Amino acid sequence: MAQLPIRRLRLFKQGIAYYERQGTINGTTTSLVVPRESTNDALKSLNIVVNQGGPILSVDYETPEDKFRLLNELPIKITERTGMVDLFNSLRGSNVKLQMNDGSDVQGRVIGVEVPTASEQLPLLILQGESDNAQIRIITINTVQTVTLKDERTAQDISFFLDVSQTEQTRTTLTVRLSEGQHNLSMSYLAPSPKWRVGYRIISNENGQAQLIGWGLFDNTLDEDLDEISLTLVSGRPISFEYGLVESRTPSRPKVSDDPVGSESGSNDPRLVEALSAISHDLRSPLSLLLNSAELLQRVGTLTDQQANLVQKMRQTTTRMNELVNNLLSLVRLKEDDKDGIGSPASMTYRSGPLGDLKVSSSYFMPLLIGNADPEYMTYEVKTPVSVRRGQSALVPIIEASLAYQEICVYNGDKMPNHPLRVWHLQNTTGRALEQGPITLIGNKNYLGEGLLRFTGVGDDIQLPFALEFGILVSENIDITDKELLSVSFDKEQKQAVINRYQITSFQYVLTSRITRDLSVEIERRDPTDGEYFEMPPPYSQQAGHTRWAVDVIANQEANFVIRVRDVFESREDVSIWSEKFIDDIHDAGLIPNTTYQTFQNWLQEKQQVTEKSEQIKIVQGEYSTIVTLQEQLRKNLDTLGQSERELAIRNRVLDDLEVSENRRREIETLTTSLNTQIKKSQQS
Repeated sequence: MAQLPIRRLRLFKQGIAYYERQGTINGTTTSLVVPRESTNDALKSLNIVVNQGGPILSVDYETPEDKFRLLNELPIKITERTGMVDLFNSLRGSNVKLQMNDGSDVQGRVIGVEVPTASEQLPLLILQGESDNAQIRIITINTVQTVTLKDERTAQDISFFLDVSQTEQTRTTLTVRLSEGQHNLSMSYLAPSPKWRVGYRIISNENGQAQLIGWGLFDNTLDEDLDEISLTLVSGRPISFEYGLVESRTPSRPKVSDDPVGSESGSNDPRLVEALSAISHDLRSPLSLLLNSAELLQRVGTLTDQQANLVQKMRQTTTRMNELVNNLLSLVRLKEDDKDGIGSPASMTYRSGPLGDLKVSSSYFMPLLIGNADPEYMTYEVKTPVSVRRGQSALVPIIEASLAYQEICVYNGDKMPNHPLRVWHLQNTTGRALEQGPITLIGNKNYLGEGLLRFTGVGDDIQLPFALEFGILVSENIDITDKELLSVSFDKEQKQAVINRYQITSFQYVLTSRITRDLSVEIERRDPTDGEYFEMPPPYSQQAGHTRWAVDVIANQEANFVIRVRDVFESREDVSIWSEKFIDDIHDAGLIPNTTYQTFQNWLQEKQQVTEKSEQIKIVQGEYSTIVTLQEQLRKNLDTLGQSERELAIRNRVLDDLEVSENRRREIETLTTSLNTQIKKSQQS
């Protein structure tokens, strides 16, 4: 049963291919043979169009079960070495008719085969007589010439065993069944395929033009030759995924018991449903109250914007919680056990959104942003028919165009230190997007070097570094300045000062020429992430996060160039720790106005006064402690004095001293209170 020949083939960059077969069939069947691992793709994408003839009846294919497991499940067991013995053992209990070598016939039911232990003896077939059940016959197995099966089911089992034994484990055959007559069919389907690649050659001439030639490379991994097919290479990225259509799956069914409680509940545990029902009732009551309250507040119409926003959020959250309670009950009441984790279609749609539940890996599609990336610009039609034998690969021309080019010299120390790179600068005017691939450069019929052509959109620039310019030596030095003040601002809410300081990094290039011609070298740097170029001349070009400056290098001389990058660092500081000198410095640098400076001067005076008053408090507090100690001693002395005239005189003097100290103590307390009040007022100011 022959296949239709392949007429068209579309190869996609991510490793899939779309095959189109077409031809005329004289008969009722045709086949499509695909690798076993491609069966799912073929089944989900197979499309058959009848151009001429009757309709298609069906498409049959082998269920791709494991061959040896399927054979073991059959009642028929036949091995390669003892086929006859295995056959009769498998026919145990079946009615058979045997034709013997001498021409006689024997009929009966197979009991089994006796295999002697001695190797020179032959196996014996044991039969029960057909007419006489009490008769048991023993027949040497090599005397049997033919066996006729009287049980149709047994004959079908043997035929199925042979069909399964013939099944290939590496391929799947899809049989297309047709009505009678001649048919002209077109058959298309999807299958995995090795990724196609691309390689380029670019050849220059003397008038600033270069011929770009692109070749597509692909492999014929099919089990057939490709003969005069129409080939298309597609750089687009259609979404393609694997889906298990060939694997059979019997979904589980709910188990129903005679228990009336179990009949009323879809869950295997009725107590769970009862508990969740009670919980849902307890939740719904306050949720309904919250929802009604929110709706009432919204109708009032006298809310502020902030209040209205909070009421709206309360309403949305309450509605969402109601939905969650309903979904929880729905899940518990599902009657399907759902052992495979499939879930109901309704729940899948609810959870996955309008785009479904398909998630595409980030490694499947690499992020690209190219110019003019319409589908027609990313499709390469091979103009001539292609023939490739099975197991071989081919190069096919996909692009040929003349492009204007200019040779430039670029230095980038990250790409290549010490020497600039010779670069061809072109623009993609081919009318097609260019896939990434290696490119060989040829000039004046000589090999110049090789480069890598990146994925390029229509109209985009192409820069191909292909060789070093050894006649120019480049050295680099780096100089970093100390950080200096750039700006000062104040965050009143945080009560902090925002200080910006800057630091300049200078990249110094010395270009030494050892060639006999003047040359312009473009110095290229990756743009700084946080900093900025500082006090630099206008750049020669800026693209793809890089900036270039053109430096003229005189023959056999040196040229110097400096790239300055300014980085700004922000810090937040507490102004209370600032010194008078720092304040004077930022004022002298013009970073704060005179009014702010005067405020700081007033603050410094207040700060000085606070310091002086704090010191004064410390001094009087020391005196206060001394007075308290003295008073304690005087009171002890009073307790020891008697009532004599002399002691009374001493008592009066002690009382006078105690009165004086008490007056001073009170003065200190008043002074301390006054000083603390002044300090607090100064701090608030």
